[in-house]
Amino acid sequence: MVNEDELMELIDQIRFNLPDEIKQANWTVSEQQRIITEAHAEAARIMSRANERAEETVSEHEILRRAERHSSQIVKDAQAKSDQIIREAEGYAMEQLKQLEAHLGRTLATVRRGVEALQSSTPAVEETDDQAATPNPR
Repeated sequence: MVNEDELMELIDQIRFNLPDEIKQANWTVSEQQRIITEAHAEAARIMSRANERAEETVSEHEILRRAERHSSQIVKDAQAKSDQIIREAEGYAMEQLKQLEAHLGRTLATVRRGVEALQSSTPAVEETDDQAATPNPR
């Protein structure tokens, strides 16, 4: 039923062509493996860079938060120092004004005594001037 010569020839052709097909299949599988390996390596590099960038971003964010907290503390300290300086300056000004008020009070009292002394001696001077201007009847 089957021609043996034809069958042998087909088997020979299969044997002859089979190694090329196997070689081609092996090359295809090996090329596929190489591409997959490269893809995995590239994916690993991308993930590594992404993780590094994420860490940098987190680090930058933390640095920014620390800087904001530090600047906020500096502003609070400066405000407290400013308030203290204002209180001390107002206290100093109040003390100086009280001393000035006391000094002016003493000066005013001295001026009043001087005015009173001059007022009490002025009529006597006028009387003396009046008597000197009027001839003495003696």
